Amino acid sequence: MSSDPSSGSPEPSDERGHRAEPARDFTPDRNADRKAHNDAWAASGLLISGVVVWGGAGYLVSEWLHNQLFVMVGLLLGTCTALYGIWFRYGRS
Repeated sequence: MSSDPSSGSPEPSDERGHRAEPARDFTPDRNADRKAHNDAWAASGLLISGVVVWGGAGYLVSEWLHNQLFVMVGLLLGTCTALYGIWFRYGRS
């Protein structure tokens, strides 16, 4: 254990000898802010992944059939399904 030269008392440590961190104050407001922040990241990830997956599928079909229409259909389908998923998960309270 190490000691603080100014106070003369040893620093608190855990069972492995590491310095103990001060307790954090998790108030309901902070937890609500953290949940809102996490939900925003999850919603944006859902939107991006929907566009990438369905747009990619549309691109592959377009390359296979030599018709660019399917890229646009895939992007629109990905956007619509992602927005529906976001509404279903976060919008209905």
